[in-house]
Amino acid sequence: MEFLSQHYTISFAMLIVWILTYWYGKKIDDSDKVTFGYFLIGISIVQEFADYIGRYYGSINGLYDFQILKELPLQPCHFAYFSLLLAIYTRKQIFFDIGYFFGISGALLGIITPGNDGIYSLWSNLTAHFQHSFIIMNIMWCVSALNMGCTKRSILNAFLFLNIMIIPIGLFDMITGQNYFFLMKAPELLVYNPLLPITTWPWYILWIEFIFFPYCYIFYLAVRKD
Repeated sequence: MEFLSQHYTISFAMLIVWILTYWYGKKIDDSDKVTFGYFLIGISIVQEFADYIGRYYGSINGLYDFQILKELPLQPCHFAYFSLLLAIYTRKQIFFDIGYFFGISGALLGIITPGNDGIYSLWSNLTAHFQHSFIIMNIMWCVSALNMGCTKRSILNAFLFLNIMIIPIGLFDMITGQNYFFLMKAPELLVYNPLLPITTWPWYILWIEFIFFPYCYIFYLAVRKD
């Protein structure tokens, strides 16, 4: 219960940050957008280092099972996280497409349905939450300050990227026994989600492929550019 209380307190605080980021993106002068963009990139990178350092010291103190193979940044939210940093830096549409569709769905779901896996302290709760929250924050910046949005082609770009990446990541999972991209086992937090009525491998993967376009189309409507 303490974990959930902390989680939703952080969520409320980050909701304010998201709103302020969007507002500031609309108000900031064009000459200052690059500087603030670098600031967002910087704190996002610092957060990732803080997350890994926290896990490492948690393992030293016997609070967390740190295993390098399961700590690699190979989940969909990781690709969203770093794609958005590239979108801020380069302002290229393809990076925003990947970051937006992978992030707006996965990050929001991670915030709304939190799990306590790997949560053993306030610090671990903060860093786990910030990884998802910074995705939304950076989306707010891209949309408001950089006037980035999506076309119907953006959905296809994200779909193609997903299906290209599941090949090497699926092979990695098979060799190492990991579950990146949830290709070996359905995510535990979604087993009761009506969007995922099938949890038997590999049929839930085909179901996700089936609903990808209508699911992403809903999010596309919020930032459509065509």
